[in-house]
Amino acid sequence: MIGLNSENNNYLLDTYAWIEYFIGSKNGEIVEKLIKTENVSTSIISIAELSDKYHKDGLLNEWNKRFQFIVNKSKILSLSLELAKNCGLRKWDLRKKDKSIGLVDAIIYETAIQYNLKIVTGDLHFENLKNTLFLKEE
Repeated sequence: MIGLNSENNNYLLDTYAWIEYFIGSKNGEIVEKLIKTENVSTSIISIAELSDKYHKDGLLNEWNKRFQFIVNKSKILSLSLELAKNCGLRKWDLRKKDKSIGLVDAIIYETAIQYNLKIVTGDLHFENLKNTLFLKEE
């Protein structure tokens, strides 16, 4: 895991990070510290993934509260035309290291690159990638 005192103090919280935060895990405590002390952003793609998860789990009321919290505590990053244009190449480049990485993860990674952010995640697809604060289970 990359330390919190690194040069870039701007973070992209991915879906995994938000889930850990909301369940109150040890990894979620790291995310909480970032939310309180650093500049954090969230990709619109993570919003869609979280919406899907909460609807699948039948937790619509909980989702509405958590959605508002995310919007209030982080900058929401939309997909730009330039970002979307680069995602296919990013996916195939990432697949050289991990054949199972999908387009959603490539979009998240490309978002972090374009906005010069560190991804905060525990998603194994990101474990060995540069510019990642990887949350490991203890």
